[in-house]
Amino acid sequence: MSASPNARRMVQSFLQRPRDAALALYAGEAAYNDGAVEVAVALWSIGDDIDRNMLRLENNMRAPEEARKISANANKAFKKHFTGLHARAIDKFEKDENARVPRIREAVWPLTHDGDVEFRTAKQEPTIFYVPGLPASPVEPNEKFSWVGALEAAWRDIRREYEVAVAKNTSQSPYVPATMQGTEWSKLRGAQDWSAIHLFKDAQRTSFADQFSRTVEALSVVDLVSINGVPLEAFFSRLKPGAHIPPHYGLTNSRVTVHLPLIAPQNCEIHVGDAVHRWREGEIVAFDDSFLHEAMNNAASDRVVLIFEAPHPDLSPPERRAIECAYAVRQDWLLGRGRLLRDYARGGVSS
Repeated sequence: MSASPNARRMVQSFLQRPRDAALALYAGEAAYNDGAVEVAVALWSIGDDIDRNMLRLENNMRAPEEARKISANANKAFKKHFTGLHARAIDKFEKDENARVPRIREAVWPLTHDGDVEFRTAKQEPTIFYVPGLPASPVEPNEKFSWVGALEAAWRDIRREYEVAVAKNTSQSPYVPATMQGTEWSKLRGAQDWSAIHLFKDAQRTSFADQFSRTVEALSVVDLVSINGVPLEAFFSRLKPGAHIPPHYGLTNSRVTVHLPLIAPQNCEIHVGDAVHRWREGEIVAFDDSFLHEAMNNAASDRVVLIFEAPHPDLSPPERRAIECAYAVRQDWLLGRGRLLRDYARGGVSS
């Protein structure tokens, strides 16, 4: 069945005004009523990226009644789609690999889960992906990671590369973007107090990686979290004197965040759950950032650590691959939203 003219025109309008969250809401409704559920969810998910309130208008008495009703229906369809996407990804994984991964099937994406989410451990609330069956510990012993010794042995070479880059005025970007929502980020939003040089970001190698060949080589021995074979993230993190990263929850409990301290003056520390850790140069610390955590630099000079993600040590190889598959399926769908909307706007099929 072809797309209806009215719904197609609304999607065309959104493609011309791709930052209009309200238009995404109404165009999504038109596509949904046209039977193009996936197109509607694509519009609503893009609108959610623009304005996190768009799908949460149901209880906003200042919003028009029609918008509140559409938002409530959109939120239900949105969550149903993404919850089903995870289930289908695990179905395919188990069939292709002939392996059962019940803990990963049980996992939820809290922001888009079609149902209640119950966190089982105090002070642990991952925002993006939660595997309820995993053991929970704020800080993991280094003995659980076979690659720690090899990476620690390279820490001086890695620091030297960083110092050379700084001497060349290599650009560092605010870690918290100017568009970051949430009042807790007001002091760091768009600021250089917490800045980064990314070697890998969002599972893509950056242009900076070529400047840090020794660092990339050292990371090659690490069991990094990857998507489609590319490390999800690795970056130098600089925290300026007096800077404070406020308490917050990380993205998932399926991996640990690893810090290799390169420059660690006294009076710098990180709190994870109820644990307090003070960085020591060249000594790795692996912690679960899905616990409430914060960091501060009370010294008179910069604190610099190399940060990357490693799989949770309790995950089996099939479970790790299943999580990578689930992330890849979700990422591929998100990356395909623009093409889906363009095809529909040209009069393509509606579902």
